[in-house]
Amino acid sequence: MRKTIIIFVLVILTVYLSGCLGTQVTQIDQLTDTINDHIKSGDSYFNQAATSTNKYQYTAAQSQADNASTEFNLARTTSQEALIYAKNLQDQVYITYLQITLQELDAKINATNELKVAIPLFTRNDTKTGNTHVDLANNYMDTSLEYQKQRDEIVQQNPTKFKS
Repeated sequence: MRKTIIIFVLVILTVYLSGCLGTQVTQIDQLTDTINDHIKSGDSYFNQAATSTNKYQYTAAQSQADNASTEFNLARTTSQEALIYAKNLQDQVYITYLQITLQELDAKINATNELKVAIPLFTRNDTKTGNTHVDLANNYMDTSLEYQKQRDEIVQQNPTKFKS
């Protein structure tokens, strides 16, 4: 009788733990979709801000840069949440992917901040200093593209873990 109870408890515990792990993977999948949506929106706003800056539309550029910041910061917060789930699972693929995502987002946030500094400089006709900040923004965005390539490689190498 005692053996039966122990086996029953072990079966229930196994089912419970597998359900928890499955739930965490599902959470990571859902959060990854949200992260990617915020990154796409942030990229779009950043590009609009850069275009508006080039067209001397500084009010629009500032608003678009602010929107880019919001989107990138939302993606960053969501990535940190997903990383907690990945660490709970002790899944190195997800952990690495999300750490790289955070590095990419830090670069995008820095790029956006540099653009936000440049815009008011251009409004005051301080083109030299403004261009210095634009150059820094471009450098950060180039760095973010390298991280994006690394993320894409992880997805390609692990198709069962990531939705296409």
